[in-house]
Amino acid sequence: MNISLSRALPLLIVSMLLSGCAAPGTVPVPETGRSTAARPAPSASPARAPDPVPRCVDGREISVGEGDAASGLRAVGIQLRNCGTKPYQIMGYPDLGVLDEDRKPLDLRVLHGVGEVTALPPWQVEPKRLTVAPGESVTALLVWRNLTTDAETVAVGEFVSVAETTGQPRHVLALNVDAGNTGKVAISPWTDQS
Repeated sequence: MNISLSRALPLLIVSMLLSGCAAPGTVPVPETGRSTAARPAPSASPARAPDPVPRCVDGREISVGEGDAASGLRAVGIQLRNCGTKPYQIMGYPDLGVLDEDRKPLDLRVLHGVGEVTALPPWQVEPKRLTVAPGESVTALLVWRNLTTDAETVAVGEFVSVAETTGQPRHVLALNVDAGNTGKVAISPWTDQS
């Protein structure tokens, strides 16, 4: 179940191109990692120091990967690693919020399923029960569009607040979410895709 998206990325791109299933404006699956700051686009706000390295809380460590951007579409992998000593089960979607530079929640809807924003067939999956052994990881994909039609109502997040599920400990990580005035982001369920 270990995530090896960096190895799967070239194969995924080739298979999407050969099968013709990549819709215009879609992006390849981003590589996930243990970095704390993913900047898919420059922020209009002043730079702020990133949070510390992701930390292990109750056997869970959440991190964001490098972002990918194409034609206004943004995609970032979110990784949940079992940093504890016992396996645990997970099913469903991450509990995610987008925060401004002062770490206050933005008024953005978080939709379940990347199909709410774009067609990305490998990530348009239903939640399934997964067992995460110590040292293993699962991943979710966060997507949004940078679309601005009204400069007065632009939403730019500087952080995301992520929990494994509702009620679990939250991890606040630096991430520029330039959702313009779309008012929404979408996230896939946790998956063991590799």
